[in-house]
Amino acid sequence: MAETRMPIITLTTDFGLTDHYVASIKGAILEATTQVQIVDITHDIPPHDILAAAQVIRDVARSFPPRTVHLVVVDPGVGTARRPIIASAENQYFLGPDNGVFSLIFESSDFSGAVHVTATHYMKPDPSPTFHGRDIFAPVAAQLARGLGMENFGEAIEDAVRIEPPRPKVTAEGLIRATVLRIDRFGNVITNLSRASIDALLQKFGKSQLRGGVGAAAIAEMRNTYAEGPGGTAFFLFNSTGQLEIAAHEARASDLLKLKAGDALDIHLV
Repeated sequence: MAETRMPIITLTTDFGLTDHYVASIKGAILEATTQVQIVDITHDIPPHDILAAAQVIRDVARSFPPRTVHLVVVDPGVGTARRPIIASAENQYFLGPDNGVFSLIFESSDFSGAVHVTATHYMKPDPSPTFHGRDIFAPVAAQLARGLGMENFGEAIEDAVRIEPPRPKVTAEGLIRATVLRIDRFGNVITNLSRASIDALLQKFGKSQLRGGVGAAAIAEMRNTYAEGPGGTAFFLFNSTGQLEIAAHEARASDLLKLKAGDALDIHLV
């Protein structure tokens, strides 16, 4: 017998949980369909930080089954001429503002297209210009979850907004200039270097290890788990999404090294 499951809509926003915004979006979804499972990814994206939201949704989407609808509302341009869009990748849907929040989804090898949402009959009438998450995106998400294909919501587009994430730079001598993408709640410093890119660079330069330095602090150890590291000392680690991060056992590496999102890091191949 084929397995059946409740459709899934995930929510990623910068709304926080103090106000009514998240509950209002959920209410609008449930007004359109109660046959849905709503999963909160996070509502703690830094306000208006489109790139942070792009990174989160790229990293989390792989954990969900096909036909999941990912609703992302980090929308500093709400009410302006920016378009509401649906993108499709890895047999999942991504719904939100056309402001670059799906830039990393567009880079996926499984990205299969995007549409500009113009079918107003699927939206709430007279949508508020300040709350498209409730009045436009939530009702459309409900219809996607019910099985309506994205082609029913508007015309295909090829000019969706893309923002360029920071890319690592590598010198001829093998010095890597990396960037801190974000700091997680444990103080782990997540960089824009992946395991695959590090392995390729080590092979290219005939090296075997990484060495980093931040101020007076040297980072010379690679660990497999957080518990393997010496207390109060920063070390390298590949996290669960394959990104290189700097961590510290039961301590905040970001505080030890005085690092924040956007800072540059020099890493040597040795």
